[in-house]
Amino acid sequence: MAIDWQPLLSLLTIALVFVPAERLLPARRAPGFAWRRYLTDALHATVGGFLIRVGCLALLLVFVPAQTEVAAHWPLWLQVVLVLLVCDLMFWLAHRLFHAVPWLWEFHRIHHSSEHLDWLAAFRVHPVDQIVNSTLIALPALLLGFSPEAIAIYAAVYRWHSILLHSNLSVSLGPLERLIVMPRFHHWHHAGEAEAHDRNFGGQLTVWDHLFGTLYRASEPRPAIYGIDAPPREDFAAHLLAPFATRKPTWQT
Repeated sequence: MAIDWQPLLSLLTIALVFVPAERLLPARRAPGFAWRRYLTDALHATVGGFLIRVGCLALLLVFVPAQTEVAAHWPLWLQVVLVLLVCDLMFWLAHRLFHAVPWLWEFHRIHHSSEHLDWLAAFRVHPVDQIVNSTLIALPALLLGFSPEAIAIYAAVYRWHSILLHSNLSVSLGPLERLIVMPRFHHWHHAGEAEAHDRNFGGQLTVWDHLFGTLYRASEPRPAIYGIDAPPREDFAAHLLAPFATRKPTWQT
């Protein structure tokens, strides 16, 4: 059986972009090399990524019979804009749900366990968290029958943008950051500071946080600390099993 090298090649491509970029334009001084953290996140990106792809495909196939062709014949540019708006709203709703429901938070807290954000931290997600989130996000676009081209464009933009948001990069869009989520905005979502908890849920647009009252704009460019209370140990297997352990649910510190 042939080995699918595409995920590893994709990860290498991303690394070739973000590793030198974080060296040239760091938002804050990077901590010393921590092989266990890098190994854990690399396993999330590869093994975890495989589990997520399989799970998402299995769930989405359930809804294929209900697919329509309502949007398939609209102009591509309009489809891309609408897919972005619909999927980003679904991202906000799913993201908010995983913070609000204690047993869902047990899965999502794995993503928040990173005590230092960089490009690789974007891949630290529990498969259950990401499978459910990705399915909820994609479901309206699938049911409305947006073209594969429009969905592919959105998926590519979402993937690279998500990695950018977690990266240790000092980049800015100036006034456009009132609309478009950038690293500073999302880093505060991962902040350890209490006043930033349950804020800045938007994935690509800030509009939903404006509308639903969850926007947080800090005076400082980055949080002083990141992470959660009682994080699981830096181990991929421990991350997979942690949500199923019997313990009292906890929130971010």
